[in-house]
Amino acid sequence: MAALQERKLQEGLRLLKEAEKFEKTSWLKWKPDWDSAADKYMKAGTCFKTAKSYDRAADAFKKAADAHSNSNAALEQAASVLKEMKNVTEAVSLVERAVEMYRQSGNPDTGAFALIRGAKMCDNSDPAKAAELYISASEMNVSEDKVREAIEPLSKAINLLLKLRRFPEALKVMRQQIKLYEQVENFQMMFKVVLSMVVVHLHKSDYVAADNCYKESFEIPGFGSSEEAVAAEKVLNCFDQGDADGLKSCTSQALFTYLDNEIAKLSRSLRVPGDTGAKGFTEKRLVTNSNDDHLKTDPQLSANPELNYTGQKEASNEQAIEDELEEGGN
Repeated sequence: MAALQERKLQEGLRLLKEAEKFEKTSWLKWKPDWDSAADKYMKAGTCFKTAKSYDRAADAFKKAADAHSNSNAALEQAASVLKEMKNVTEAVSLVERAVEMYRQSGNPDTGAFALIRGAKMCDNSDPAKAAELYISASEMNVSEDKVREAIEPLSKAINLLLKLRRFPEALKVMRQQIKLYEQVENFQMMFKVVLSMVVVHLHKSDYVAADNCYKESFEIPGFGSSEEAVAAEKVLNCFDQGDADGLKSCTSQALFTYLDNEIAKLSRSLRVPGDTGAKGFTEKRLVTNSNDDHLKTDPQLSANPELNYTGQKEASNEQAIEDELEEGGN
């Protein structure tokens, strides 16, 4: 393996020199041969990548992009290498450069794919940027009348925004998603998005917005008789009436479990106004306080809990002896 890497490294260095020659001019060659230079740089970058010389690979791919020919592909290759080098910020920046070139060359659909790849590069390290790229990819697909392809990136953006607790932005993207589902007449998915929006509004304790969202959705064909409408109405009623048990029972349904991951989490965490969800903790504190009050009746026991335990144990033994004597006397 080491021998292969060394061979590829030397091959890459040789290709770099050849690329540089194509960039030079002379008395007989008045202008650089950019196409040939770009080709050599691309090949050099591939060799360096195989040799795991990632810094050289990224540099070679960027030079290929600067040489103009195959620049979009070169930038994406450079971005891929930079990601392996954990330089995600620069990788995403190169992807955005490539996307702009795709757009200018009349290939926005390819640009949309590049944006999605860029979003995947940074969805862990920079989820806000990833959400932005997913939304841009969706918009680019819409501009090409590829509505179905525009929907999935929005779902990914929504999940990331919810993770970031950026609820107003997530709701805005959800409304965009509903419009796209409407264009392709996927009413069932519209129902699910409506229920998701109701959950988000209630998580923000905005009952009015949740109720308005629910009522406005009756304009969607079939919504009134859907499972989502029934569930939304029940959740709203429980929230309005302060029925904590009813709310918990409702959000435990499979209908909520099968919503997108972040929405399912939010639904499980919903609380009616005034309910902190800390009932068990409160009961535990009451028991503790009761024991504390018992200790306070005897300053000596309060100062030394071990005496309290010993005293309780001795009292228990004495009571057992008395019981046995009483039984014997009888």
